[in-house]
Amino acid sequence: MTTSTKPRAKTKTPTKRVAHEELLRAQLDSDPEFAEEWERLALARHVAVELIRYRSENGLSQRALAEQLGVSQPRVVELESGEKNPQFETLAHIVAATGIEFAISLAPVGADAKLVGKAVKAGGAHTYAGTAVLVASR
Repeated sequence: MTTSTKPRAKTKTPTKRVAHEELLRAQLDSDPEFAEEWERLALARHVAVELIRYRSENGLSQRALAEQLGVSQPRVVELESGEKNPQFETLAHIVAATGIEFAISLAPVGADAKLVGKAVKAGGAHTYAGTAVLVASR
């Protein structure tokens, strides 16, 4: 009589997973220069997320989005990197070509932004150069 032996499952040592938010918070808290740059590029990151979302929802490649926007594919890469704030003209062109709507409010730090609704305020303000920057899109 033969006995079949099943291979034993290897026991893995649990590893602590650190959430992206925890890592980001630690970096922001420990590096003032990083924190300042993070705040300065809040708009760029927001635009990047919206462009990537738009491409995904519409099944577009970066090249196809570039054609739709009338720009080069490397320009789409730059916009999607979130590493450079877009100029007003660029935002207007993105809105016209895609239908993405952006709401941007600039107000003094600590002041209540009066020109935007609750949805924009709910996103939280980023602070840069003494200015509270609120960004929303749909």
